Amino acid sequence: MPRNIDSDSQIGRRLRLRDLHLFLTVVQEGSMAKAASRLGISQPAVSEVIAALEDALGVRLFDRNTRGVEPTVYGRALLKRGRAAFDELKQGIRDIEFLSDPAGGELWIGCAPAPVVAIMPPIPPGRCLRPVRHSIR
Repeated sequence: MPRNIDSDSQIGRRLRLRDLHLFLTVVQEGSMAKAASRLGISQPAVSEVIAALEDALGVRLFDRNTRGVEPTVYGRALLKRGRAAFDELKQGIRDIEFLSDPAGGELWIGCAPAPVVAIMPPIPPGRCLRPVRHSIR
């Protein structure tokens, strides 16, 4: 039976993004050797990281067989949340790129929904000093 995991200390001390990325690559490739080749590292290094993850979490993440590896129920849980974590990081990078773009920005105008159509007609192209990306929320 899996042991209880102190998630705050495990995430801070034992689980690294690099290791999670390696785990996701092993799942995607279906083989530690193929993942090692794709990542440009040795297969023993991949096995070592996976073993350390399994030790830190107290569960087996993969079933190993002659065709490669398949995630266990625990591996699938980590896969689901790991993908979500990387998706959030990618979105954070896109947010930073948007905010650092000098042509970007936000203009907030408070108004009740009904009068907004009469008060704020669409701004025709070319009426701005510079192109602006905008969205209405």
